[in-house]
Amino acid sequence: MIDPNKKEPPPINSNEVCYRAFELIAAKQYADAEKLLSINMARTEDKTAIALYHSVLGVLFKIQGEYKTAWRHYERAEKLLPDDPALKIISARLLIEQFAEYSQAIKKAKKAMELAAGNPVFEHQGYTTMGLAYCKKGDKKKAVEMLTLSQVNDFRDFITAKNIDFELVEALLRRGWGVENCRVFIVKAFEFAKKTNEEQFIRLFSKMLAAFEKDYPTAIISVEESQKGKTV
Repeated sequence: MIDPNKKEPPPINSNEVCYRAFELIAAKQYADAEKLLSINMARTEDKTAIALYHSVLGVLFKIQGEYKTAWRHYERAEKLLPDDPALKIISARLLIEQFAEYSQAIKKAKKAMELAAGNPVFEHQGYTTMGLAYCKKGDKKKAVEMLTLSQVNDFRDFITAKNIDFELVEALLRRGWGVENCRVFIVKAFEFAKKTNEEQFIRLFSKMLAAFEKDYPTAIISVEESQKGKTV
């Protein structure tokens, strides 16, 4: 017999659980975050929710330096949501950073772009990820090529400058590769931030340009000379 006075527990919102887990992670309450995610995972059969919990657990263990455990959670999330491009980019980055599986990472990045065809941000992330893999492989030409390709339509189809990823720029500059190309990237990012009137990023990219011009003065001359050559 159904008790009309008995209150059913409210449905669990997986996004709210993940948000709370991220709050706990930010506060370095890792055990509490893991417990929260594990308990809620056991309470649901929804594969999307389970995949979300696994992906956040991946973040949790990655932050703690437990990369193999993090990988297992990302892998489970990917199996549950095989058509999610974000999960493929996340796992590809982990393959590059911790497991030196560069060819596999490139395949995942290509698959992510295929799944998110027409999405400029995922295209940008895909090329950036492949560029990072080529950097690690020591392939300067391909790494610089990926940087150029990552500037999808000069970022014009982006919604916000927050989506511009500078990790490949940093990786190339550490190696002294494609310095002129890196400057072009920063300039385009700066111009986009001005177009969207995002003061935070205008200031940030302006500082980056100033630091670049101080560290690589010859790159400015090289770019200016090439531009003059095009107008002749």
